[in-house]
Amino acid sequence: MRSRRTRLLLIASVIAVLMTVGVSSASAADIEGVWAFNGGQIGIGVPLSNGTYVGTVVQETTFAECPHPVGQQIWTGIRPQADGSYWGLHQWYYEKSGCLENPTRGPAAFRVLKASSGATYLKVCLSEPGTTQPTIAADGTSADATYGCVNSALSATIPTTETKNGSGTGTTTPSTTPRIGIASFKELVSLPNNKKCFSSRSFQIHIQDPKYDAFKTISITIKGHKLKAVRHGNVIVATVSLKGLPKGSFTVLIKATTYLGQHLSGSRTYHTCASKASRHKATTKLG
Repeated sequence: MRSRRTRLLLIASVIAVLMTVGVSSASAADIEGVWAFNGGQIGIGVPLSNGTYVGTVVQETTFAECPHPVGQQIWTGIRPQADGSYWGLHQWYYEKSGCLENPTRGPAAFRVLKASSGATYLKVCLSEPGTTQPTIAADGTSADATYGCVNSALSATIPTTETKNGSGTGTTTPSTTPRIGIASFKELVSLPNNKKCFSSRSFQIHIQDPKYDAFKTISITIKGHKLKAVRHGNVIVATVSLKGLPKGSFTVLIKATTYLGQHLSGSRTYHTCASKASRHKATTKLG
């Protein structure tokens, strides 16, 4: 009985240790967020299925001479380390190549730290491809970074649940730091009023990028036909042509996804003007 009791206590102790490890791993999400780097913004979302993180440029930034464009996965393979830091890889460019990407990435180290003011920031230490792995200790001191280190402020936190149609369904973070989220369809999409019948032959749609998280893909369709969308900075523009469309109603459907995986969708229905036609009630549908 004493031997059996000892085994049960041992098993319980092992389970307790495993549970403690699990809690520690869960806190590793401190790296998730949008971080300000050299005049730009880099977003680190939820981990991939293999447990690693990716840093995506959501506002163009420059580390040395070449700009890193919106959408570039500037950091890959970011993996938590036992000491609370993270190791990963940084995207480099060939020197004097006209900003040609180097397919071999350089080692990088990351650690989330607290400033004396209490503000959270991310320290990133970089080494050139083929050189040493940088490290960042718990007190913020670094070693073996052949390029150097960059500190960045936390611009916005990442919601833990998906946000759709500007509903803002993410969990609430008890902080003054903004939380990324898509505003309402009405706030981001500029469309003509549909309260009266529509007589113009064409019109433009303007779609504004959400703050801290630009749109990666946008689909604008009318009667099943996809429209061409052109980006101008942080605004996407598409032209709707009514040439060849029969008289009656038509619906513009918009679906978009950001680089950090947020979604926006909505539609607006219009009615063309026709002589001796009864007036139809215009509808707006968000879904």
